[in-house]
Amino acid sequence: MRHAPSIAAIALAALIASACSSGNTSSSTGPQGGSLVAGKPHYGGELRIGSGAANIKTMLSMYADTQGAAYILGFMYDGLTNEDENFKVIPWLAQSWTISPDGRTYTFHLRHDAKWSDGVSITSADYMFEHQLETNPASNAPYASDWIVVQRMSAPDKWTLVYQLFKPNAPFLSTIGSLPHAPLPVHVYGNVPAAQMQHLDLTKHLVTSGPYTFGEWKPDDHLIMLSNHTWWHGRPYIDRIYFKEYLSDPATQVALKNGDIDTEFDITTPDWLALKNDPKFILIHNYADVWNWWVPNLTTPILGDLQVRKAMMYGYDRVTEAKKLFHGEDIPVFSPIPLAQRWALDPSTLSAYPYDPKKSAQLLDADGWKMGSDGYRYKNGKRLEVQTGLIAGNEVGTKDFELFQANMQAIGMKLDAHQLEFNVYFDQESKGQFELDGGGFGGGGDPDVFQFLSSKALPPNGLNYSHYVSPKMDQLIELARESSDPAVRAKYYYQIQQLCIQDVPDFFDVAPYYRNVINKRVQGVDPAKTGSFFTQTMLYEPEWWIAQ
Repeated sequence: MRHAPSIAAIALAALIASACSSGNTSSSTGPQGGSLVAGKPHYGGELRIGSGAANIKTMLSMYADTQGAAYILGFMYDGLTNEDENFKVIPWLAQSWTISPDGRTYTFHLRHDAKWSDGVSITSADYMFEHQLETNPASNAPYASDWIVVQRMSAPDKWTLVYQLFKPNAPFLSTIGSLPHAPLPVHVYGNVPAAQMQHLDLTKHLVTSGPYTFGEWKPDDHLIMLSNHTWWHGRPYIDRIYFKEYLSDPATQVALKNGDIDTEFDITTPDWLALKNDPKFILIHNYADVWNWWVPNLTTPILGDLQVRKAMMYGYDRVTEAKKLFHGEDIPVFSPIPLAQRWALDPSTLSAYPYDPKKSAQLLDADGWKMGSDGYRYKNGKRLEVQTGLIAGNEVGTKDFELFQANMQAIGMKLDAHQLEFNVYFDQESKGQFELDGGGFGGGGDPDVFQFLSSKALPPNGLNYSHYVSPKMDQLIELARESSDPAVRAKYYYQIQQLCIQDVPDFFDVAPYYRNVINKRVQGVDPAKTGSFFTQTMLYEPEWWIAQ
């Protein structure tokens, strides 16, 4: 399965350093040994996946910028590279590659046996087409900013790709292989104007490259995928994947309990507590490569005020949130580095912004926000009030907001919630039509923060929805990306985290565990190889089978 789009995707710094110094070639045939044999593998059966917040709005990998799209389209699209459950970059559609000694030139040698689902060979022309399409502003591609590190791309022949970078870039080896940059079939879309790609009707037919092909898609309800019998890595044992989108997380939990579905993207704390003792499930409980946060729109008058943002963080009781709402399953940490990337996590972020409502009051008083008779603060006749967007159907998110709301009311700030259907929520966020949004982020396998903290990643060509702009942050991001030495990169990521504490570009909240369950009727699953998020778990799915 193709790994998900990310903050900027994964970097295997040690591998890059080795390749840069020796010029060695990396090669592989794909994942092996991912199954615990519990019976004889056989073809057939159906894997059933459910989610209460999938909101798949596209079938094109280039636009996979939501959780649902990233997780599901990964079954149907392959990229140059992939990553295993330990964040190691492995060859995929590129069977090998070399990196120049200066770290600026990457030469990929493509597999000759990889084909599109319509039987046409996947060649360098498909990669060149995807690159030209994604970098065309008319395509409105959300991850186009990933390409700013590439000075030139060329295809010497149909089986070779060469990328020349402006300067070394540690995450590049995985960034280039992530889902949004997977090749697209030029023989299918070559004559479609870039501006129309995002609006194509793909509910009836789709040409794909991964272990599964397109079967049927009914938006907001279900998606059927069929095993690709000619997939280069071998036909998956499971013949069909049925993905069902539910209206809420509780409805998904009921489906899991009843056996209507086998697994979901990840499990909320209440669901985990309800399901972890059920003997019919394989349990997954690992550090997650994601974090929870509240995204402030810094272009708005109130949240553009640094003192207000600091006051909000000191007034937010995240320890109570983690203990009572998440039952100790989440860890308060003010950092854009997930726990799964502990090598780059500054330990001081675990104690940054302790709950201190008195300090919040002092900051707001000094900033001119005075308490009114109604219990809310005012400045120049304007109440300290922020509108908050929540994704409809997310009950845990709603409860989390209620705690946040109560904390803010205690310091004299009014928060109002607006439940929005996901596509509306996301559309407004990408257009900057919001004040404060709640959610989570991550899943890239590398601590690179470019996609949401760099001024070069402002929408529509990036995910910096807070519109945070800092030349110092931009410089630190580039320095961290240029080095292939993990110790040097960690030094810069520590500085990045300290700058986040200073500037509060986002309200980093808690870091969760990746929790999931898989029905034991699905065999061949090795819990030790389930990784830190859904796409890592599904890397070995083609080797699983359904019990007879």
